[in-house]
Amino acid sequence: MSRPPLADTLSYATDFVIEILSASSRAPFGQLSWVEINRLAAQWLRPEAGEAGDDTSRLGHAVVIEMSAHGLLDVELTSAADGQLMVQRVAHPRFAGVQAAQALAA
Repeated sequence: MSRPPLADTLSYATDFVIEILSASSRAPFGQLSWVEINRLAAQWLRPEAGEAGDDTSRLGHAVVIEMSAHGLLDVELTSAADGQLMVQRVAHPRFAGVQAAQALAA
């Protein structure tokens, strides 16, 4: 049996996922930065003892990477100093559609 998505195992993760989608859809060009992901993670995620070093930032980035794997967001990845994958920028899928429509119209 596959392990459940990280978002399903964290308290308040559903609110975090909804807020990431909502914030990215409202953001200029549909994009959120690393800083905004960290802010939303600190607001919504409550790590259990021992999860990712109890670091809401790393948990938030891990959930956003999972969201990308499920096709909810487009992300640009980078790595932290310790080599862990982190999200540099999030782009709401709606923005890609807007860009495609503008290219077709041109």
